[in-house]
Amino acid sequence: MATPLESIIQEAKNGGLSVSFSTDVRVNADEFVYMERDCEAFLDEIENLQRQAMAIANREKWGLGETTPGLTSASTLVGRFRSKAGKVGAASDSDNNLNDILQQHHDIVVDIRDLHREIAKRYMATDQEFAARYNELSANVPPSAINSTEGLA
Repeated sequence: MATPLESIIQEAKNGGLSVSFSTDVRVNADEFVYMERDCEAFLDEIENLQRQAMAIANREKWGLGETTPGLTSASTLVGRFRSKAGKVGAASDSDNNLNDILQQHHDIVVDIRDLHREIAKRYMATDQEFAARYNELSANVPPSAINSTEGLA
């Protein structure tokens, strides 16, 4: 299955991707390094959310009366909660569940990261100053604010 930005990434790998900048715009290595760092942090967060979604989908006891004989609405409700969290092999499962939607986001972030990597490789191959700064920053990149709990309420 093709990823959302696959053709653009391939074009970048082949050297066919071009962008025109005005004299007011400068390309700097910092932004490429921080983009990659933040994509990795975002991927970690998405994967964490996917684990949580599947833990919900696979939860055995819900405490909603789902094991009470005759209380079919409780087991129906639990089935709906499970199928909205992730596919668990039930007839009610659909692609419209949290785990699969998060996977779509994951795929897009991977593509964005890979596209920026390819563009950075091209700059590094042609600009020694860019390459030196990129390598320096990559070796000492500060942590991303994305996976930080600071400031979250």
